[in-house]
Amino acid sequence: MPKLNALRAFSSLPRRQKTSVVILAIVAVTFLIQFVLSYVRLPVYDEAGVFSEGIVGSVQDLNPLFVDFNDVDRDISELIFSGLVRWDPIKQNFFPDLAQTFDKSSNGLVYTLKMRTDALWHDNQPVTVDDAYFTFKDIIQNPAFRNPILKNAFEGVKIEKLANENAIKFTLKKPNSYFVSYLTVGLVPKHLLSDASIASLELSSFGKQPIGSGPYKLTGIKLNSDGDQVDLALFDTYYGEKPVIKSFRFFTFPTEKEMLRQKGALHSISKLSEDGKTIISGDQRFTIYPYTLNQFTALYLNSDNTFLANKDVRQAINFGIHKNDLIFNGEQRVDALDIATHKDNPEFAFDLAHANQILDGLSFTKPAEQGGIRVNSKGEKFSITLLVAPKIPLALANKIKEQLLALGVEVNIDQPTDEWKFYDLVTNRRYDMLLSRQNLGNNKDFYPMFHSSQAGGTDGTPSGQNFANFRSFRTDGLTEAIRKEQDYPSRQKLLAQLSKIVSDEIPVIFISTPVYSYALDKNLQGFPVSKLNQHSERLLVLPYLK
Repeated sequence: MPKLNALRAFSSLPRRQKTSVVILAIVAVTFLIQFVLSYVRLPVYDEAGVFSEGIVGSVQDLNPLFVDFNDVDRDISELIFSGLVRWDPIKQNFFPDLAQTFDKSSNGLVYTLKMRTDALWHDNQPVTVDDAYFTFKDIIQNPAFRNPILKNAFEGVKIEKLANENAIKFTLKKPNSYFVSYLTVGLVPKHLLSDASIASLELSSFGKQPIGSGPYKLTGIKLNSDGDQVDLALFDTYYGEKPVIKSFRFFTFPTEKEMLRQKGALHSISKLSEDGKTIISGDQRFTIYPYTLNQFTALYLNSDNTFLANKDVRQAINFGIHKNDLIFNGEQRVDALDIATHKDNPEFAFDLAHANQILDGLSFTKPAEQGGIRVNSKGEKFSITLLVAPKIPLALANKIKEQLLALGVEVNIDQPTDEWKFYDLVTNRRYDMLLSRQNLGNNKDFYPMFHSSQAGGTDGTPSGQNFANFRSFRTDGLTEAIRKEQDYPSRQKLLAQLSKIVSDEIPVIFISTPVYSYALDKNLQGFPVSKLNQHSERLLVLPYLK
């Protein structure tokens, strides 16, 4: 009779005490509900027809012209938009997409693409050659456009609309065997964006309510600081092969820990850490697939800095960096352009004594009053600013700071949390060293990284991806020759020559490349690829798995 006794005891309480008990009970129940919801805020795992994926990060801008700055945006945007050309991660080749046919001139300078006539935007307006011309000519080549990666790719390219042929023509000043990869960028609709400000296009509402022409259309989006939810549904009149998966639901999380709490509601989980992989390995519902990218984390040495302009100083810093202490779990050490480990080669070895010897020979001294920081013969303190990309672990930057301090170099770390502030600092080269991660995508075009024309300055002039501001006739000639070379073995020989020069001149110190893990529900057939060019390519494969 415990329940009856409890009721009698409650009924005998004074009115004030009864009220207090009721309030406490309500508070307790509310807390319990909030606690449960904090762990299970997602729809149930077996919601009919919905495939759910968890991603750490947040949605910023789903406009395909700005997804280079955020993996979450690229993941989702890849399914919403389509380009003139598409890359097939399984067949490892390019194929026409919104273009029906693709023609390249014998001299490698002219690319002509005829548009297909059966493609529709998700608002059922036809995709036309006007949309292609608008995307490339009116936006990407507009001086006010704020994506330096795409702007660089189409710099100096003559773009023509061949209306009578329903085609668009690109004429290059110099042959570029990698140019086709740039044509995979998603087209945007002219009828929706023709009046938008190009200078602030990344702030347009289009980035949160996109209309594309890809296999999936946006059906819902909820954004908040605790995590975003984005719903996509198969576009019924999509022109291409129809995916097996009918609906996607993406959930974003501030941290992996919070994402793994919800794993019971997810069919797939991207970019697992080593700890996350251990947790998921104990869940019989998932299979974990490892994959790598053409990606590396590197330290760029700005040659416009008074100290770093000296090749010997750059070599001293290279010998003073202990890479093995900079490699985190789930990463592999890299030393050169081939994104491979060469730790047994003397030029890539850690040698602090030799590093100090080089700086001593350059008359860098350590006055007692400077606390161990070196000064040059002019009395200038060897102090540099290290700009760190927002998503690079601060622990990595601090380790580099400690290692260079042992060399007598003072490092001041600057890591903006705002990606656009970081972008402005990089564009204007307001740093001495830059610690960032770069993805080569589906080619190994090093022209943007090492050609003199891609260097920048603090005067506001356009700058490319030569973040080291390294200028050399040798690298200029090689990067141009690599772009021209159509024969693959010959191109590889040129790449080897470029790698040797970079290893000798040290405009950049390569550090690591990550090995990623993708957890996938066992109800889907095995994931067929182990090397991707972008994380988002997993989602180009996934919709067709059964």
